[in-house]
Amino acid sequence: MDGRHPLTNSATAILYLLAGVAGVAASVWMACFWVPDEIADERAYRSAPACAQTSRTDDCVREREFTVSDVRLGKKQHEATLTDSAGAARRVGFAGDGPLLSRLHDGDRVTGTVWRGAVQEIAAEGTKQETWARSANPPGADLAAAIGVGSAGLVLTAVCGWRLRQGADRHEPTRRMRYLVRLALGLGLAGIAAAVLATSFDLGLWAGPALWALFAAPMAALTVRAWRRAPFLVPEPWIPKPLP
Repeated sequence: MDGRHPLTNSATAILYLLAGVAGVAASVWMACFWVPDEIADERAYRSAPACAQTSRTDDCVREREFTVSDVRLGKKQHEATLTDSAGAARRVGFAGDGPLLSRLHDGDRVTGTVWRGAVQEIAAEGTKQETWARSANPPGADLAAAIGVGSAGLVLTAVCGWRLRQGADRHEPTRRMRYLVRLALGLGLAGIAAAVLATSFDLGLWAGPALWALFAAPMAALTVRAWRRAPFLVPEPWIPKPLP
């Protein structure tokens, strides 16, 4: 096997086991802290009242006129400078060039929605675009990614622990171990695919996890079927292969 494969030897098994534990920890953190904070911020923003003219609080929503300048478009930067009527300029980033940023030029006027001191979105000519102050992904997408990473990390941790207990430097990995490694990869990719779809179509909170389950269920079923059909064999002794 390739020296980078998680079942090659004890060193790679330990490395991937630690990666699996890190994936589980990251998944728990995202599900318990990151996603709830996203949901709370989204609800607070959607329910925030419009600011009165004399209001100085940041928890209300203000509509301000800005002049656009220094628009930068590209693969790694999507930015523009917004200057208000008082002459205060701020650099604002966006997740992409469209649908509005690519149509703006120096001197154009846009209406910005300001909440908690940050421009949340801009609007012009009947088109709106959110800034980086808004979450780049809906909570459902992040939750799907967390489930995918966590499940993949859990399976990878289990199979690497099993491999170490077997004696990774003395025996070849079993067929069932290889099935679990493939399942871990599939569960992670299912989380990514579900997150991409949830973001692309701006789906609700539970749509992302539902999509992940839809993708993961066939893979899990195939793994269980292959597991049952795989013969239980005594681990083969590890035979070092000479270098070419």
